[in-house]
Amino acid sequence: MDAVLKLMEEYEFDSLTVRMICDTANISTGTFYHYFADKNALIYEILGEIDIYLEEQAVDKLTNEDEYENLIEYGRIVMRQITSTGHVIAGLISGIPLPNTLEGTNQEWERMFFSIPLKIVKKGQGKGQFITEISANEITDMYIIYIRGFALDWSRRNGSYELEEKFSRYSTYFLQFIKK
Repeated sequence: MDAVLKLMEEYEFDSLTVRMICDTANISTGTFYHYFADKNALIYEILGEIDIYLEEQAVDKLTNEDEYENLIEYGRIVMRQITSTGHVIAGLISGIPLPNTLEGTNQEWERMFFSIPLKIVKKGQGKGQFITEISANEITDMYIIYIRGFALDWSRRNGSYELEEKFSRYSTYFLQFIKK
């Protein structure tokens, strides 16, 4: 992964070749292909690491009775994760094509990145804290798009602002629509 990050300081991910990655990492292409099917598999490795981080950092820590506060805190946790990996990785992840099939979308929603806020929204609706005129899936989808927007903007501005602080400030206004 370090080799990819180093190369991405000079090149766009799409222009990287497996040979370039291997040369930078001082490994053979055989070793690379032992661990990864192709260079795009590196992205999915990163996504897996993000899900592990979110599970470790969020699942047991979102215990506020107010699900709105849990949703805001989940976003802060995501912003900390994005900040810790840096704007280059945030840009790479923001550029991943999103699934356009039902199967791909369903697989995406199984990831922690999606399932954690969906559970929060469902709990909030069940407690009467969130509106029910919009489904939990739709609210969560809007929220994920909102989070992705922060990641993309922050990466395109080369990490030039305090991401978690800005997210917290903006969320106070943006997420009011879901409260009952």
